[in-house]
Amino acid sequence: MKLVWYFALCVGLIVGCMQYGWSNEHNWTSYFQIRYTNAEDLKGYLALRRFKLYGQGPFARGWQYYVQLLYKTNNRSATDGLTLQEFSLIKRLGRARITVGQFKPPFGMERFTSDWKLAVIDRTQATDRLVPCGSLGDSFARGRGIQWEADLGATDVALGVFDGNGANQRFAGNGPLVVGRAIYESSGVFSSHLHFEAASAWRRDRDIDFTAQLPGAPDAYRHFRGRDLRSNVALSLERAHWSMRFECFRAHYSGRDFSIPDRTADGYYMQFSRAVSSRAALAARYEVFDPDTSSADYRDIAWLTLGMNWYIRGDLEKVQVNYIFKREELTERDNDALLIQYQRFF
Repeated sequence: MKLVWYFALCVGLIVGCMQYGWSNEHNWTSYFQIRYTNAEDLKGYLALRRFKLYGQGPFARGWQYYVQLLYKTNNRSATDGLTLQEFSLIKRLGRARITVGQFKPPFGMERFTSDWKLAVIDRTQATDRLVPCGSLGDSFARGRGIQWEADLGATDVALGVFDGNGANQRFAGNGPLVVGRAIYESSGVFSSHLHFEAASAWRRDRDIDFTAQLPGAPDAYRHFRGRDLRSNVALSLERAHWSMRFECFRAHYSGRDFSIPDRTADGYYMQFSRAVSSRAALAARYEVFDPDTSSADYRDIAWLTLGMNWYIRGDLEKVQVNYIFKREELTERDNDALLIQYQRFF
């Protein structure tokens, strides 16, 4: 069934581009990431973490298309394989633009940092689990919907309405999912670039599986019915040779009846990175994730990641090495991990 959708996408894309007329405005590129993982509780293994192909260009009647495909294998993950991550049509209307299709809801600064630009290899647990469509099957934090976004100078605002089921998931009657975000940016603060954003999301839930978002959640969360409300605040400060980031998340799940207990989850991270030469940079990040603020157990984590990046051709080709010191509440586990990743663009 997945291949049928991909075939239909390709046919529609070709037809739309033919109506516009082929030109050199179509821009496609790809890259891969190969990763070695060795943890105290897991035998070392090598995986194709990502092979991505993505592109954009004119479609028809002033619209632009954007497509992103992902293939990954041997990651010991249920989402290994070929996946259509994004397909959207975008039209600019003065200082605003409309986006329709399958794409990221406007929520989370780290979520909108491309994986090939991350100062450390992986995004935080709070980002992966607490963005609205995070950890929902193979949705990869994307959703299907429509979004309006406007550039108001130093401020950017976005409002999106999505079906609420998550990309590549069945239509199970969830939604709508309504997401809003405001971003403020300014240069010159301490001779650096300041970025601040705040976002909120609300969804009606009729049958959605939140157990991957909330480790340890009761079985009723496999077919959750009710509402979920999320908030996000993020701040970054960047100069030529260093960067600091802070971001926090909160999600509240309200069950429809007494058989589905309410739950609140939260998390945050602090990150610092600094270039030590034109070819190398150091990074450190401390992250916290709590899937149930009403109790404490080994699922409450506090991880410290130390990393170094070697740039062969900037972000176009680089090697990253991370060591993650993992600490769990109440019950410590031997699960610290070493990650080594090679990245290359074509």
